[in-house]
Amino acid sequence: MKQERPSEIGDLLSGAGLAILARQIVDGFLIGQHHGTRRGTGTEFSQYRSYQPGDDIRLIDWKMFARSDRYYIKESETETSVPVRFFLDRSVSMSYEENGLKRIDYASLVVASLATLAHRQGDSVGLHIVDSEGRTDIAPRRMKQQLNQVYELLESVDCRGRWPDSAEWITECTSHQSELWIFCSDMLDEPESWQAVRELGETFGHEQLYFQILGEDEIELNFEGVSTVRDPESLNERTIRASAVRDSYKANLQAYISRLDDAVTGRRSERELFLMNRPVQDALRTYLGKRSRV
Repeated sequence: MKQERPSEIGDLLSGAGLAILARQIVDGFLIGQHHGTRRGTGTEFSQYRSYQPGDDIRLIDWKMFARSDRYYIKESETETSVPVRFFLDRSVSMSYEENGLKRIDYASLVVASLATLAHRQGDSVGLHIVDSEGRTDIAPRRMKQQLNQVYELLESVDCRGRWPDSAEWITECTSHQSELWIFCSDMLDEPESWQAVRELGETFGHEQLYFQILGEDEIELNFEGVSTVRDPESLNERTIRASAVRDSYKANLQAYISRLDDAVTGRRSERELFLMNRPVQDALRTYLGKRSRV
């Protein structure tokens, strides 16, 4: 039996704006903010640290700058704050559609909601929209207008190309600070390509969370009769009888997911499977669980 579609998915299909939906989802979910006890940018002075790209320039100590000709920020015991980078896959397979909903639209709503939650909790938020043909970047910031830039970029995503075979590009999307990386993708690529991403993230010391977004029909092969299926990225076509291949298909899929888990699961990283009929609030709960361990 198919799971009943969450109300926010119906709103998304009816044309409601991504920003409005994301804020509504977070408003309905969030009942309080989490607090930490490490040095940050509060009022009780603890020490100075060097200014880092993405820090609010209003926090610069200009007296220290006048004495040293270098930018410093006062740190104090306050709420924990980390840069959170979102990586959205915009490869052609993300245009997959099920029951009128495109995977890229569901993934964009997940990213928008998570970014809204992270921003409200005081974290700096960045976004990287990725495919093999190029990348669109918004560096992590805590500025008020940052979320609007994220929303605008997510509203205009078009699917093209493939997920990059090499992971070298990700070295341009990091800093020396400890960060939290959130990936939203169908992850229908060779596990080795995702393993390379995970290993580079570990090299930089970053926490990582992978949301694998699939459709229920992709998991269960929920159709009957003879059909022609096409790989959206390679464009290879194959005619199949679903009832004849369903068992072997599901066995192969589970074997692939097991390989993928081995590739991306580590001391600092984990994968979460999300079907496109799952409430977005579940992604917020998963995120908070991961965020609490950073």
